[in-house]
Amino acid sequence: MKIKIFIIALIVLQQMNYSSKAQEYKVPAENSRDIILNLQGFTGNLKIEGYSGNEIIFSAPGSEIEVPDRAKGLKPIYPGGTDNSGLGLSVEKNGNLIEATCVLPFTKKREFTGKVPENISIKVKSECQNSSDIFINNMKNEIEIQTCHDIDLKNVSGPLVLSSIAGDINIVFSSLSTNNPISINSVSGDIDITLPEKTAADIELQTVTGTMYSDFDFSENNKDMKKVGGNHVSCRLNGGGPKYSIVTVSSNIYLRKGK
Repeated sequence: MKIKIFIIALIVLQQMNYSSKAQEYKVPAENSRDIILNLQGFTGNLKIEGYSGNEIIFSAPGSEIEVPDRAKGLKPIYPGGTDNSGLGLSVEKNGNLIEATCVLPFTKKREFTGKVPENISIKVKSECQNSSDIFINNMKNEIEIQTCHDIDLKNVSGPLVLSSIAGDINIVFSSLSTNNPISINSVSGDIDITLPEKTAADIELQTVTGTMYSDFDFSENNKDMKKVGGNHVSCRLNGGGPKYSIVTVSSNIYLRKGK
């Protein structure tokens, strides 16, 4: 009896492992610093993790997309395009450009994860009807995001161009690209940024109805501090450098010192 139970358990585990593998889709990404990964239309949360490999690995945790019995042998038709990944994604590679579009309708929400080479550039565009937040960790190249929801970046170095309409933006920099500007905008969400303490940049902070907070020296005694007008200030940190523009309309800005 115990042997039968063990065999059944082994079969179940094998099926689980097979299902897990079936939920991955891989794209070669050699010469990763030249590659741009364009992500759009995701219906659920999107989580991207940088690593030192040379493949982009998409996965969708959880159960597979359900197919009615009557649809056996037929292919689903999605207005957003053709699912060539088995995950609900249309993935196309054209030279150094890799485009991944979620073709699922916004009523079918599904969380996606991507394990990507840490040196590629990432562009994300999220539709407002999709209540999806974006999480990106451990990336060393440019990130550009346009969304209506939350953006959460950790251990990134930029440059960054970020825009959210109704979401919070949280960023922890590990280091910084010293030659490129950074632009971070939110209409009605807080912006919380942790910069390395020795960051050399021309910082501009602006909010209409919120308040700005920082443990960098933005005091009136700082000769590099300037009030531009309204709720708008600028300051040269550590002698100045590229321009970092941080703007929110109706919420607060938090600028913190990191290590």
